[in-house]
Amino acid sequence: MDAAPSATTRDGTGPTSLDLIRRRWRALRGVDARRKRTIGELLDIDRGVIVQTIKVAVSAGLSWALAQWWLDSPAPIWAPITAALIAMLTVRASIRDAAEKVLAVTLGILVAIWLGSIIGLHAWSIALIVGIGFLAGKVLRLGPGAAAQIPINGLFVLALGSAGIEQRFLDTLIGAGVAVLVNFVIIPPNHVAAATRSVAELADGIVDSMTALAGGIARPWPSRSALEWLLDARELGRLSATAESEVSKADQSLSLHPTRASWAASMVRLRQANETLQVVELQNRTITRTVRDLSVKIVEQDGRHPPMPMASAMLRATADAIEAFAHTVLRAEKGATLDVVGGPARRAVGHARDRIDAINADLGDMLAANLSRGVFLGTLVVETGRILDELCAGLNALEEPAAGG
Repeated sequence: MDAAPSATTRDGTGPTSLDLIRRRWRALRGVDARRKRTIGELLDIDRGVIVQTIKVAVSAGLSWALAQWWLDSPAPIWAPITAALIAMLTVRASIRDAAEKVLAVTLGILVAIWLGSIIGLHAWSIALIVGIGFLAGKVLRLGPGAAAQIPINGLFVLALGSAGIEQRFLDTLIGAGVAVLVNFVIIPPNHVAAATRSVAELADGIVDSMTALAGGIARPWPSRSALEWLLDARELGRLSATAESEVSKADQSLSLHPTRASWAASMVRLRQANETLQVVELQNRTITRTVRDLSVKIVEQDGRHPPMPMASAMLRATADAIEAFAHTVLRAEKGATLDVVGGPARRAVGHARDRIDAINADLGDMLAANLSRGVFLGTLVVETGRILDELCAGLNALEEPAAGG
């Protein structure tokens, strides 16, 4: 980012710790690698996709072979179908989904046996079985995939008879069991890295939004620019929701994971970073809303509002503090420790507070010179201060448990 402080090392020749943070942060975001994308990246095929493909294939083949050997069946097709569907989930989700699918198959068979002997095969009987199966799935709160198995199996039994009921049930049982076992043994799904990238994108979006606002108000700016800044800030709500969802997914992926303990510190850091940035994203939206209100309530001079250099410097410094915080806290690494070295982040926060202090020192004169403009500037100071408080609270939450340990 071009919004960083221009300080250098003590001898004036090297980069500051904030410069180093920025370089590492861009590496985490993948900025430096965007121009050199491989075919796999262009096709959105990464290591996780390849591992998942192998697990689905192994689950399907193994379940077919096991069902053929154990059940002496020439074509146990339901075993690989069930295994392929379940193998794509996390360990915990695969166990839950396996149990739901076995239950759904059992219910579908029972419903078909019960009604089939009474009503026979007709258009209205098919509609009835599908309807009952759908309601049963809703009442039991089964997942969409499992709920669909109730009417599907009911229709199969109703149409093909009860000869293959035992085969159908055992195929499902074998496929589900094999999928859970393969999911647990062959590199269990872990979504911590994906969630970290999502939270990093949220931080990146906030920094970009605040930097754009800071750069805009540093020179004369028209009212329409304030609306654009506000709309851009509101768009961050999408990144915020995605980050929240991905962190929850990462947490679930580690449930029953065999290496969960080694990822515990990374998850603590990830949750804290997300919680802090969720609040910061709302505060950034409030700041852009304040600038928008200023643009509407204060008359432009020659089609533009006068620059706000002190507010611009304050927002630039705050954007740097957010970037430093995110890089300091986010660690998508197995075996990472909870220890947080917050020195660079705290220095960036201190630099932003210096900008606030400079404004507060002159705020009385600003209010006397232009009451409306001074009030809006005071609001920006308050909201920016809340962001810095939130960043410090996030660092404290991680540093205190580490110190206590």
